[in-house]
Amino acid sequence: MNLATFRKLLAIDPSDPLSRFGLGKKLFEAAGSDEAPDTAAALSEAVEHLSIANAREPGHLATYHFLSQALIRLDRKTEARDVLTRGIERASLVTEGMGRDLAPAMRQMLATLDEGPM
Repeated sequence: MNLATFRKLLAIDPSDPLSRFGLGKKLFEAAGSDEAPDTAAALSEAVEHLSIANAREPGHLATYHFLSQALIRLDRKTEARDVLTRGIERASLVTEGMGRDLAPAMRQMLATLDEGPM
């Protein structure tokens, strides 16, 4: 789906966390491309949507993963560290599947943040 389609879905139900996640993920992926040429603006909007999705559905582990990546790209590392820490804690509470496989990637991002500049 393209950004316009995700925006239409969100307009139907602005409180839907999956629509927020979908738009935030798409903005993150499109940042700097022809679809979203202003990288900082796309990433900032991605953070907005992913933050709302995370607040409404804290069990959705992929949201932590993409939100932390967007924050890192915006050089908001303190916030990214907090998101990663919460995501790793949440991942430890779920059974196999359900996004638990994202925990190692989040741990690696956290370790890289703690090592210094990325």
